[in-house]
Amino acid sequence: MAAARSAAQVTETPEHRWPAIAAVVVAVVIYAFLPPSFIGVPRWILPTVTTLLAIPLILLNPHHFTRETRWSRWMGIALTAVLVIFNQVEVVGIFKELLSGNAHGPTVLLNSAQVWATDIIAFGLAYWELDGRGPISRRLPADPQARDFRFPQEDTGKPTPWRPVFFDYLYFSLSNMIAFSPTDVMPFTTRAKGLMALQAITGFGLLALVIARAVNILT
Repeated sequence: MAAARSAAQVTETPEHRWPAIAAVVVAVVIYAFLPPSFIGVPRWILPTVTTLLAIPLILLNPHHFTRETRWSRWMGIALTAVLVIFNQVEVVGIFKELLSGNAHGPTVLLNSAQVWATDIIAFGLAYWELDGRGPISRRLPADPQARDFRFPQEDTGKPTPWRPVFFDYLYFSLSNMIAFSPTDVMPFTTRAKGLMALQAITGFGLLALVIARAVNILT
């Protein structure tokens, strides 16, 4: 889709840009405070890459998601993929620290909480960008793209103007990170289930190792 989509093509109220950007900023700030041993790559790479990817996207849609081009779609996916990949690198770093037996207890527990929070943000962005081909496509006439997730507000048995926004996916990511399974939102596609499985495995691994470490500290 090479041509930009205009605001006239968006049937519902366009989604706001800033909640997603604020979440990216929070994830990058949390990342900046992690110890170098958890990161494994130069600390400046993530802020630089996310900034370079985010600036053109903000210029295209400064306040609301009303336009999309082929390049903006791929840049949005790339931004999300970078956050997810870096988060998984952080998770591996946490696992190494927890399993080494030499980590300082309170420090590693605090850093585990930081990685846990960035995991929620990264996968929330991934679900939001993935579902129905993104926030713009979900608001086009007749919602032409097949959806990857089904929210309870859409299960009324009749057409509804409601469309999920970024916070809905962030909450969904939080619930999957805690429950390790679907709660009120159901995955419909293989890629959606794959992402949820990866996040659930990550969350379970972090929780199991952190609890084991906490018990060791307390005893």
